Amino acid sequence: MRILHVFLCILMAGSAAFAAEPSASAPASRTGIVDVDRVFKEYKATQAKEQELEKFSAAKKEEREKKVSEIRGLRDEMLLLNEENRAKQRQTLEEKLRDLASFDAQIKATLQDQRESAVGSLLTRIEKVVNSFAKERGYELVLSSRAVLYGTDGIDLTDEVVSILNQEYAKGEGGKR
Repeated sequence: MRILHVFLCILMAGSAAFAAEPSASAPASRTGIVDVDRVFKEYKATQAKEQELEKFSAAKKEEREKKVSEIRGLRDEMLLLNEENRAKQRQTLEEKLRDLASFDAQIKATLQDQRESAVGSLLTRIEKVVNSFAKERGYELVLSSRAVLYGTDGIDLTDEVVSILNQEYAKGEGGKR
């Protein structure tokens, strides 16, 4: 009985080892990971879009400052006016304050829309490049590094993806491939 038990253990261990080894005829599976956050930050198109949004924002801040300065001027003038003229000035001031609030809300919404649109198109472009890269190089699976708890250095494709994106961007081909 003891010999049968040992024989079964050896047989089971051998079959487990056999099942764990890939067969010689099956192609090796290629898997890679990409740090999408890093790709996004290092992609030149992302940096260019951020600069574009910053310029827009700076221009709107300047425009806002003009409105605020006008409001301050109206408040200062109100102190020098008689009661009747002060009431008229107060109406003008309240209109300017409503206009400023509306301006702020509009700019905030516009910036948010532009940012969301830019992020969406940039991420779509990154995804297309990763898909194309993976197909060309024979990868069966490419995961975001956020979803990977462990991976060897050899499967990180981030540098290559950033390089491809930035080369295309430099050539003016950011939307092609």
